[in-house]
Amino acid sequence: MSDKSFPGLPLFDSAKYFNQIPRNAVFPDQSPAVEEFVLSLDIDGALDDYRYTRDFLASYSKKSQDTYDKFRGDAERLLLWAWLIQRKSVVALRRRDLEEYTDFVAKPDSNWQAPATVRRFLSSGGQRLPNEDWRPFRLAGAGKGRLNTKSWQGLFSNLSVYFNYLMAEDYAPGNHIPIVKKNCPYLRQETGINTAKRLSELQWEYLLSTAVAMADADQTHERTLFVIATLKSLKLRISELSERPNWLPVMSHFHRDHEGNWWYRTFGKGSKERDVSISDEYLKFLKRYRVYRGLPPLPSKDSSEPVIESRVKKRGIGSRQLRNIVEAAFTESCESLLKDGFEVEASELRAATTHWLRHTGASMEVAAGRNLAHVQADLGHGSIRTTDELYVDSDNMERASSAKGQDV
Repeated sequence: MSDKSFPGLPLFDSAKYFNQIPRNAVFPDQSPAVEEFVLSLDIDGALDDYRYTRDFLASYSKKSQDTYDKFRGDAERLLLWAWLIQRKSVVALRRRDLEEYTDFVAKPDSNWQAPATVRRFLSSGGQRLPNEDWRPFRLAGAGKGRLNTKSWQGLFSNLSVYFNYLMAEDYAPGNHIPIVKKNCPYLRQETGINTAKRLSELQWEYLLSTAVAMADADQTHERTLFVIATLKSLKLRISELSERPNWLPVMSHFHRDHEGNWWYRTFGKGSKERDVSISDEYLKFLKRYRVYRGLPPLPSKDSSEPVIESRVKKRGIGSRQLRNIVEAAFTESCESLLKDGFEVEASELRAATTHWLRHTGASMEVAAGRNLAHVQADLGHGSIRTTDELYVDSDNMERASSAKGQDV
């Protein structure tokens, strides 16, 4: 349970509920607590801050849920910090203020942090009530920094886009983010080996066998097994398997061409659809999952069932629930690794995220000799250079191998 002394509350709901707000409304009717909180602030410009930020987020909420979530998180945190700590409008912040904000992001007050990510709002009696356990930041693990270099770069990029929008609307007088980024002591130039975070062959073997065992012991985990196999084998982002405001993955997205090859059509970054090639081995998991759901082994072009079903029929599930499913399997796999004496592998697996499965699938295919251009197309990378830099590490492996035989 989080410290109850946090003085603020979440400002913007998930894209699903955010998009239900009438275009000309400033505050959501379902969340009167948000309007009450903003209007209670004794800060000139707080209402305009909220209104312009809401308009800014509206431009992303229907296009890409992931992008909306990232902009929402960074804008919301900055607004709350400006109001509750600096006692200023966000457009009154100057360079020194924003430098102080980076210090705060690096080490937030304890009552601004929660041990786990929770929903911002909860439904009750037809309303969306602020979740008392929500906090702007998640507590970092022992010995870990809050953000890595990539996360800092994302933060500055998102805030720069935000201030540029406010400037274009003649609301903000300028954008100090580029100079703050340039002088940020937390942003380091990384010249080390650029490798994607992925599971080792041993970790993947344990994860898959654990998911199979879970499904064999309890049929409800057939969904767990299918999610794990799909994210890794099809190399999908979590958003490409989840229901979004503009996309519901359904079984007809699995389709067969005139040569008998199977493909999965998904909707990825940049609002682009792509077809991902499917292996014969993966089809076994698709058949197993469909039979569990009482469906024919393979889908047809008319199959309208959600790929991952929720408790509500004809609905898919969101990215948060998908992450929870994967993390439960990770936890079980860690226990199996520890039991068999693989302490290092278990420790590494604890740090894994769902995105590691995408990287694992791509890395293993490249290592097995699959054509790099084919892997690039499945991943949806705009450039083969991106795929090459992430997944082709033969030079580094040779360098590491040659170092092992050197004397001290």
